Amino acid sequence: MAMAAAKSLLDELGEDFLSCSICLEFYKNPKALPCLHTFCEQCLVDFKVKSGGVLKCATCRIQCDTPIQELKSNFFLTSLLDTFQRQGQQSTDHPPMCEICKEKTATHRCVDCPQFSCDVCVEMHEHIPPLRSHQVLKMDEYREIESKSNLTVQSKVFCSDHKDSQLKFYCDTCQVPVCVECTIVEHRVPEHVHRDLQKVADEYKTQLREMLGQLKIKEKQVEKGKAAAESTREEISEQCEAEKMKVRKRAKEVMERVKEEEKMLIDALDESARMALKDAAMTIDEMEFHHGNIINTHHYLDTMVHHGNAVHILSTITETRTRIMQLVAMESNPLIMKDIIEFQSGSYLASCELLGVIKFDACSSKCTIDNIPKQLMKGESVNLLITTRDSRGKQIIPRQDVKVKTRINDASWEDIDVTENNNGTYQVIITGKMKGIQEVAMTIGNQHIQGSPFNIPVIRGLVQTVGKAGQGELNNPWGITINKHGDFVTADRLNKRVVIHDRDGNYKQSFEFTDQFVKPFRPWDVAISDDNAYFMTDDNNKQIVVSDENGKIITKFGSSEIDNPYGITINPVTKNVYVSEWSKHCIRKYTQGGKYIKSFWKKGSKQSEYNGCMLAMNSKGMMYVADRDNGRIQVLNSDDKFMFQFSSMGDSTMSNPRGVAIDKNDYVYVSSENKVTKYDSYGQFICRIDSDKDGLSVPCGVAVCNDGKIAVVDNCIKVFVE
Repeated sequence: MAMAAAKSLLDELGEDFLSCSICLEFYKNPKALPCLHTFCEQCLVDFKVKSGGVLKCATCRIQCDTPIQELKSNFFLTSLLDTFQRQGQQSTDHPPMCEICKEKTATHRCVDCPQFSCDVCVEMHEHIPPLRSHQVLKMDEYREIESKSNLTVQSKVFCSDHKDSQLKFYCDTCQVPVCVECTIVEHRVPEHVHRDLQKVADEYKTQLREMLGQLKIKEKQVEKGKAAAESTREEISEQCEAEKMKVRKRAKEVMERVKEEEKMLIDALDESARMALKDAAMTIDEMEFHHGNIINTHHYLDTMVHHGNAVHILSTITETRTRIMQLVAMESNPLIMKDIIEFQSGSYLASCELLGVIKFDACSSKCTIDNIPKQLMKGESVNLLITTRDSRGKQIIPRQDVKVKTRINDASWEDIDVTENNNGTYQVIITGKMKGIQEVAMTIGNQHIQGSPFNIPVIRGLVQTVGKAGQGELNNPWGITINKHGDFVTADRLNKRVVIHDRDGNYKQSFEFTDQFVKPFRPWDVAISDDNAYFMTDDNNKQIVVSDENGKIITKFGSSEIDNPYGITINPVTKNVYVSEWSKHCIRKYTQGGKYIKSFWKKGSKQSEYNGCMLAMNSKGMMYVADRDNGRIQVLNSDDKFMFQFSSMGDSTMSNPRGVAIDKNDYVYVSSENKVTKYDSYGQFICRIDSDKDGLSVPCGVAVCNDGKIAVVDNCIKVFVE
């Protein structure tokens, strides 16, 4: 019966459950790693030596930094092995001997000691006071329990520090089982909190069952992800075969002439499929690996919950929780890439494209260059077109290499990339890098193309003036902005309109709103939203006017709060509208729909006080306020709180700043008395944009063009290149 019980136990758990996966034998002094995988202590020592002194789990490969001698013993597996081995040793033909006198046949078994004893010795055992509480079973009772493989009736576990003291308590402070003597010595109250060991184990069993439920869900998720990866592998194979069929069909149409290309396309598809299948296989391997870890851990913990006692369960409580959380948090739906290259037919029997081209000798004196500019502004780029020709002037694909290089103001030559169009033409992008003469040399086969090298003047400073004459002539303009087309949009105050000029300075249209308001429309400033709505400050009617890009009014707002609306800007982050008010020296905040939010600041010279003009926002929602009468720029954060101010113009102090603008890199441009200056986002002076000879008198509005030029309102629009 005992042998049957041992076999039943082994059948229930499986021999692998009691065997070390390194030595493949039953555990000897099993030690549990933090990942809950268990191995023989000596196997871990040998495995660490073979791994170069680094201990990694042989099952899941997670590194363990805890010294082997400090790893927790696996009481659960030790107890199972002891039970199994005892069952295997027992036989009805060879009853056990008394382990006390060593002479008589055992008639009883003490579960707590544990010991087999005869009738005489068991009486001695029962008369010893410390042993009276032990559970002593007759051999028939003990064998019946063993035959049923009831693993809950097992030997009591004794303290490793106090060998004769049973573990009966659980120290919440240290999270370890302790004996009575431990509670007096190492785990004394009130520094340590003790509870009944079995009660804590019962509570933790409930928690552990809930966590096992989560682990089961994760197991199914990983299994589903694995199935998806396998399905993807099949799709990749099927798609690859389908695309190869397309290639073969196309190859038959062009017969032997395109055999080499057929092979190239097939190889490309195979290579793409091979890489995709390799990725899918790696994904499947990884999911199988994780799936195995989850099943292994789930089986182990589920077995421990059903068959382990309190010490078994609680001895690895920290590691168990950590391991389950790691497995539950693991990604169970990996990113699966299944796209492969798709074959598309080319033009029917286009032999010259499929098989190659014929190249000829080019004549450098016959080659031409188109789109050479008379001058370039600094930062401006131009695309030149080189056409290669033979000695008769016919466009050909040359045998020689086309090369282009440039230098500025007699500096060293610098190579420029050349783009071949595969039809005898080449494209080259030339960029004005520095004020002066930029020399460009173009050669073919080391021979200069006709006209090469040629010189391009690169200019900076004032490069354009807009709005001085004609229908688009400006009269006392103030605010300016740039719309999505790169046009100049200006508040033309005394002409009672907002006027638009294109980037070349040509008049396009204006918004005048004649007879639409009580008083004539008189704008100070204009801002444009992301959805291309124009927001214009109209102080004559004490309002903000909103129109579309054709001048059709959408709405108007602000008359309940505003007396003299002046500058206006829109926060790119929150999309809220900010309006500076001249007479009350405050800033009003609205939604783009016109809902009033709040007002802040007042007249003065302290922080968060101002006598100001225009406003501007950078990409992070920081607002820059031109505080004209105080000679400074004040900066607010995205919560409308003062951050800092600046007033330096390099070697002088800022005087009467009126306009402020910010480019896409958050550099700040300020128009002040006779000058336009540039700063970084922290207010550090960088340079002056204009020069004294440009003759700025009373610059006000300033804006940054889409191509990086700086537009300044000074009775007209003056455009500068930095």
